[in-house]
Amino acid sequence: TEGTSSRGSYPLPPWFNSMRESMRRLTQTLRRRSGAAKLTHAARRSHSTQTSAAMEREFTSKHARAMGLQKLLRDYGSRSTSPLSINQMYDFGQYDAPGRNRATTLLAAAQFVHEELPVRCSHLIQDLMTLPFGLSQNSAIQEVVELFHTTIREIIADPRPKSSEEEEKLRLKIMGMLRRHRNIVTHMRSALAGDLLSSEEKLQLQPFLDRFYATRIGNRTMLAHYVQLGEEPQEDWVGLINDKCRISQVVQNAYGIAVDVCRYHHDINPPALTLLGSTECELRYFESHIEYLLTEILHNSIYSTWKHHSPEDSKQVCPPLPAITVIIADGKDDISISISDQGGGFGRKHLNSIWTHLHFPEEDFTHHSTKAIEKDQIKFAANEDECSPLINGYSRHSPRLARNGLPVCRLYARHFGGDLTIQVMENHGTDVFVTIPKVWSL
Repeated sequence: TEGTSSRGSYPLPPWFNSMRESMRRLTQTLRRRSGAAKLTHAARRSHSTQTSAAMEREFTSKHARAMGLQKLLRDYGSRSTSPLSINQMYDFGQYDAPGRNRATTLLAAAQFVHEELPVRCSHLIQDLMTLPFGLSQNSAIQEVVELFHTTIREIIADPRPKSSEEEEKLRLKIMGMLRRHRNIVTHMRSALAGDLLSSEEKLQLQPFLDRFYATRIGNRTMLAHYVQLGEEPQEDWVGLINDKCRISQVVQNAYGIAVDVCRYHHDINPPALTLLGSTECELRYFESHIEYLLTEILHNSIYSTWKHHSPEDSKQVCPPLPAITVIIADGKDDISISISDQGGGFGRKHLNSIWTHLHFPEEDFTHHSTKAIEKDQIKFAANEDECSPLINGYSRHSPRLARNGLPVCRLYARHFGGDLTIQVMENHGTDVFVTIPKVWSL
């Protein structure tokens, strides 16, 4: 080939064509890379813009959800709760009522729980968020608040149940909630224990704690009763209500649990139980409530009797312990139970303090304290998760020691109109009186 110039034609060297082809390819490559770089830069700008928009949308969504939850809390918190009596819960749970069956009963119960539970949880959240002394910012309190927030979100995530499938789905949710909420008392204790509060400040919190724990008892009773309605029905039982609750049998069951716990923790031979009075009397009641508080009281009596009569020298043989006497009186409107021990009692100056949720007594009457046994808590169920949901640590299927103390026991007694009182004789013993109202008097 030849090239041209102003001087005319001239021959091209043999390598010229290959060099020209290489230059052409290099130019094309550079153009492609330049275009790709421009495209990449534009894509990055576009991606950055999209990411910022997504983050903004996510923030807006979270903010909207938070604002929506706060609005829901205000709405639910402004509503009144619906109190339930034993008669109402018993009658409502009967499958054989005219025009009703198991499916319609469970569906009606689920619809009530779906509407009532967010209201009750909102009231508890409002109480916790208005605690004085900066307690509402405590991490343990915040955990409790978040538990109630989660419960509300889970309940309102699904519409009001209208079929058996939706009812069963809600019932499974409630079972999970009951298990998750079992440690709330422990959370509250960790938030309020220690030297963060003065004695006067602790006394100011007493009405709040009474109200909080009483509300919790009511909530768990309602939910556990509803869940139990879905189990296989048993004779004389409607949910967790025993239509023929024999008090003497409950006393013996509670004594057996308390004995096992004392033997496990203290390796003692317990005092005998003497059961007197109306041992055949029965009533319609939440048996788990009675068993719960009697177990706590009998555990106190067993431990204090052993401690009071044990020789100071551990090498000496402990003498036979005086029996714990339980008397049952069947009255017209109430059934009364007295538990008397010879455990030495305690001074009258301590009588008021044993009803304080935040009080941790001295060694001479630790057995009457609210102090929990945190190490190796006894569980008597082989697999607790497979048992019916517990009410604060007790059920007729899986009883265990809760050790929440006399203040919570008194709240259980008072929940359906009963009471719990104490008389002490220092250096002799303690008499505890439990009053349980009969259903028709409520």
